[in-house]
Parts: sequence; structure tokens; C-alpha cells
Amino acid sequence: MNTLVQYTKSVFSPGAFLVRLLLFAAGWFILVGGQTSDLWFVLLVLLLTTLISLYCVPPGQWRLRPLGVLAFLPYFFITAMRGGWDVARRAYHPGAVSVDPGFLTVSVSDDMRQTLLLAWIISLLPGTASCEIKDRTLLVHVLDKKLPVEAEIADLQKRIARMTA
Repeated sequence: MNTLVQYTKSVFSPGAFLVRLLLFAAGWFILVGGQTSDLWFVLLVLLLTTLISLYCVPPGQWRLRPLGVLAFLPYFFITAMRGGWDVARRAYHPGAVSVDPGFLTVSVSDDMRQTLLLAWIISLLPGTASCEIKDRTLLVHVLDKKLPVEAEIADLQKRIARMTA
């Protein structure tokens, strides 16, 4: 426990703490539609979440280019909508959509931050799910091997590289 306290003190930055706390609070506020019930509990969870985030991802480890993030957001939302639409279409019209499942191995960057972002975001692409990161490769499950998944993943990798510093 003493090591944890020492580590937390070494990565604690009042500015980073405040920025993250405000971001988490804004996210909570948006999710609950501005309701302020159980405020003490919410404040406790926000404080703990902020401290845990500082411990897990110390300030300065994940540098993002603001313009790159802004350019990525429309792609992210459109891709999320396409993925959701694909799932709904498969659920409501199971026979009308072809399914030819398989696995695809994708070469990934040496930068683990880019690899993690790719693994997290790849599941938004229609018919894909990240399965395993191993030896600079990412194993991806695809619902239909005939879809242009490889090209979409290559495009996503380029967008992530432009977004990260």
C-alpha cells in the first residue's frame, strides 16, 4: 500500500486532476441529463474515478493532437452509426444479410497506445470485433470475410496515427 501511495504522489498533478475531474463530471452530467440527485455519492465516485485514472494513465502518457481528434470525431460517429445499423439489420433480417465469419490478422504499430485505440475502436466497424493483441498483431473476428474490412482497418490505423502525438 505504501508503494501505491508513493506512486500516486509521484504522478499526481493538480492541473491534470482538475481537468480529468471536470471532464468526468461533464460526462456524468450529460449522461444523467442534468439531474443532481445523490450528489454526495456522485462526487465520491467522480473523485475515485479521477484518482484511478491518474494512477492507471499518468499525465503525459497519452498525448493527442487536438486537431487530429476533431478530424477523427465525425469519422467515429459515422462509423459507430454504420456499426449499429449493421447489427440492427442482422438482428431484424437474419436471412437477408450474408454471413461468412472468419478471423483476420492485422499488423499493428509498435506504439501500444495506437494499438489499444485500434483495438477499442475497431469493434465499431460493421461486423468486426477485436479478439487478441499478440506480437505486433491484432486478431479480428469478422462476420463476413467478403466485406472490405482490411481496407477499413488500414484507414482507421492512418486516422489513429494522425490523432496521436
